Amino acid sequence: MLTFIGILLLIFALVMVFVYPMLRKEDGKDRYGDKISAAPKILLMWNTRMRMMVSLIGFLFIVLGQSIMFAKEGHQYYVLDQFFGRRYAITTPGLKMIMPLSRVQEWSKYMEVKAVPINQSGLITEDISGIEGVIPGGVKVMFIDRATAEVYISARFEIPNEEGAFIKLVETYKTPENLVNNTLLPTINEQLTNVSFMYSADDYVSGAATDYKMTIEDALKNGGFVVKKVEVRDTLFVEESFIVDSLVSKKPRQIREIRTFVKNEKIFENGVPKRNPHEINVNKVITAQVIVSDVRLEEQFTKKLTQQRDISAEKIIEIQKIETARAAQQRIVAEGERDKAAERVEQEKAQVAKLISIETQVKEEESKRQLAEIAVKTAELNSKAVKINSDAEAYANRNLVSAGLTPQERAEWDYKTAIGVAMELKDLKLPQTYISGSGGNNGSNLLEQLIGAEMAKSMLNKK
Repeated sequence: MLTFIGILLLIFALVMVFVYPMLRKEDGKDRYGDKISAAPKILLMWNTRMRMMVSLIGFLFIVLGQSIMFAKEGHQYYVLDQFFGRRYAITTPGLKMIMPLSRVQEWSKYMEVKAVPINQSGLITEDISGIEGVIPGGVKVMFIDRATAEVYISARFEIPNEEGAFIKLVETYKTPENLVNNTLLPTINEQLTNVSFMYSADDYVSGAATDYKMTIEDALKNGGFVVKKVEVRDTLFVEESFIVDSLVSKKPRQIREIRTFVKNEKIFENGVPKRNPHEINVNKVITAQVIVSDVRLEEQFTKKLTQQRDISAEKIIEIQKIETARAAQQRIVAEGERDKAAERVEQEKAQVAKLISIETQVKEEESKRQLAEIAVKTAELNSKAVKINSDAEAYANRNLVSAGLTPQERAEWDYKTAIGVAMELKDLKLPQTYISGSGGNNGSNLLEQLIGAEMAKSMLNKK
């Protein structure tokens, strides 16, 4: 802007050199007799001194315009001082002072490389504005099992921030387009090809996709891998199931196919992969971001995957049917065992009820028998007690009789005997007629006998 203003001022001063004499041309005199000009007075002021001042100001503006530059954010500048031949870099944004007439080359700090899809006519179907490197149709790669694919990758690179590396990069490639076309794109193709030959397409679709993408990112950021060729044998097995006597069984695994191929494996030194630096690393360009958005396998391999998927689905269905039949079989067996267990429990419950009834009767009979024994023993004890008491009384009576009575007891006994005899005689009813035997004392003897019998009877009743 300053340069433009300065150039305008110089042009104006130069024009006034030729225009000013014409403006001083006399057109007439005023009422006082002075010469007048048809030009405005402000133009008549641009004499030689004014023109020199304007020219100096314009020159200063041009010098300032060439000495001051504004460095934009996200850009770096290569500056060549054409007076002294000095080269330096501007890597920070803001107003910067440079030597006038220096050659300044602007580089974007970040460069985008992206693989974009194309339609059947070969035309790009995405917006590629702001992308320095475009790969139409993706990067063509081949896996170790000869399956081809198109890898759609998006990478972002950062040019070196260090002044010496940046100057060397600019002097080597001259323009950002040369860096993208001669280094970034070929290196991406090379590393994708090398990494892809470390995997098989079957591995990729079987779960190694994440590892494959991470390996590509690692190779672009830290350098290519040093690899060795290794022969790999891939053995495929077949498992079959069959039913015998309502039981599902499996045959031993059988080898269906053995595939042999050569793959590249990393070489490790002290647990670290050995690497070969590529052009991106050599030029100290930083790989800021790598995204593998899609890997489109070839159509034939896709068809093969579809067939394998269908076969696998059918196999899964058959396996599920076998498992279902096995589960049904186990369910039937389990239900039978359950019913048998339930029947066994019912029978055992009935048997236990009978046993409990029998045991109850046995216990009742046992209780009755024990009660009868107790009653017998009680009767025996009672009879023994009566006998003992009788024996004791008889023994006491015998002892009393044998020991004899005291005079007082004999007197009491005689008294009671006399009273008893009197009472018995009073109530005694003798037969009115009796027959006496021969002899003179038969009558008295009979009376005595009757009295004695009655007294003995009363004494027994008292006892």
